[in-house]
Amino acid sequence: MPVEVERKYLVRDDGWRAEVARSSSLRQGYLSTDPDRTVRVRLVDGRTGYLTIKGRRVGDARPEYEYEIPAEHAAFLLDHLCLRPLIEKVRHDLDRSPGAWTVDVFSGENEGLVLAEVELSDGAAAPPVPGWSGEDVTEDDRYANSYLQEHPYRTW
Repeated sequence: MPVEVERKYLVRDDGWRAEVARSSSLRQGYLSTDPDRTVRVRLVDGRTGYLTIKGRRVGDARPEYEYEIPAEHAAFLLDHLCLRPLIEKVRHDLDRSPGAWTVDVFSGENEGLVLAEVELSDGAAAPPVPGWSGEDVTEDDRYANSYLQEHPYRTW
């Protein structure tokens, strides 16, 4: 079973910008935000679509199934079937290891929120935290994108 293992951190300053390897615009929405079966649609740079199904998080891990779908299918689902508001953000992939580090800079209803994530292989220990990162919010469900869809950061 595919498992996503990630740690999530608030970002305290712009020190991460020196480590950016590439950036992409993400538009995503949810067909279901039930914690037992979250169903997400994502469109990356308007060119690549994904359908992702995630199970309930236990600690820093949860089952995850992700499938590439045609961009036009993702756009239709986002425009007509996904819950509102959509999540909009720019994802910055960092040149940092161990793990796959990203920083998400949110816009739209979640403007002002900047989160770092590190995705780990199953069983790997969390790597040292960079100086630009802040509080570990991995187990704080308010920072899950599915929660942000229902309770945008601007309303906190």
